[in-house]
Amino acid sequence: MTKTHNQERTLVGFYAVDSGQIMLVDPCYVKDFKDGEEFEPTKGRHPFSYNGACGATLSEKMCGELAGGTACVVSSGYGDGSYPVYVTYSPDGRIASATIQFISETELRAWDPDYEGEEYD
Repeated sequence: MTKTHNQERTLVGFYAVDSGQIMLVDPCYVKDFKDGEEFEPTKGRHPFSYNGACGATLSEKMCGELAGGTACVVSSGYGDGSYPVYVTYSPDGRIASATIQFISETELRAWDPDYEGEEYD
């Protein structure tokens, strides 16, 4: 376990990425996802679809909300791969946060020799 902000961070698994992006969505909404569209990333407000996800992650912010909050999508660091997922727990045992780490501490230090860890947590 890794300490962050005086909380234990626990590895719970790995997230597989094959499109250079991830989507956070409540499983009950997956059935509403629009699939099979001709590829054309969207601009502005993004629908709950692959094109909407690509539109958000190809934007300047590299992330965004789909369909007014049905899902959020983010670009995945260096693209395709398998990324570790960590959780932190509240004092009463509930999950307080979940983090998917796209770029490791080692990679951040190689990229920025002055990196001390705080601003990227």
